[in-house]
Formats: sequence, structure tokens, C-alpha cells
Amino acid sequence: MTDKPEPGTPEFEKWLKQRAKERAEKLFAEEMPPELAELEKGLIAGPKDISDIMPEKSIPEDIAIDKRNKKKHLKSIK
Repeated sequence: MTDKPEPGTPEFEKWLKQRAKERAEKLFAEEMPPELAELEKGLIAGPKDISDIMPEKSIPEDIAIDKRNKKKHLKSIK
């Protein structure tokens, strides 16, 4: 990639459009991971690594959310 020009200049606008075009071409060329292929057809957006959204990583967070929600109706009395 070339050096980034100064924002607000015509060179920056040209550079930005080229960069967006390259990123879009890469995004639209990506194939859906096999783990998600049977869910639906089309493009997906999300983390680069599918394991970041697998249940093994989200279970502790889900448990913490459930605990907060269970106690939400309680009122603290001092």
C-alpha cells in the first residue's frame, strides 16, 4: 500500500477511493466459512476468526449477562 496522503487533499480522496475499492473487491471475493455455509447464502460480516463467536468463548459472557438480568428486578435497600 502507498503512503497515506494528507486528508482534505485531492490526492487523499483518490487514495481513499482506491483503498475502498480494493477492500470491497477483497470482501466480495471471500467465501463463506463452511461452518456457516448451511445457514444462509450471501455475504457475511464479522470477526476474521470464526472461533471468536463460537459458544466456547461466549459462554462466560452469557452467564454474566444472565446473572445481571436475574437480579435486575431486585432493589437494594440500605
